[in-house]
Amino acid sequence: MLWETLERVNRLRQQALANSEFVQSAKEHEEALQEQEYHYHAKKKRSAKDKQGKKSLADIYKEVEFGADARH
Repeated sequence: MLWETLERVNRLRQQALANSEFVQSAKEHEEALQEQEYHYHAKKKRSAKDKQGKKSLADIYKEVEFGADARH
């Protein structure tokens, strides 16, 4: 049964690809989807929540004294 279904789907796919009207319609559909994706692509914005709890390097090293280290 699965094999018969695969053969039928493959036959229909080949028929569709042989039809120039179908191929043109598929190309137009693909272009429309790409255009729509371009316009509605969500841009990630940083929110205050993203920054919450994150320290800058200046904050991290504010208390540190840099100098000669005896371990080296």
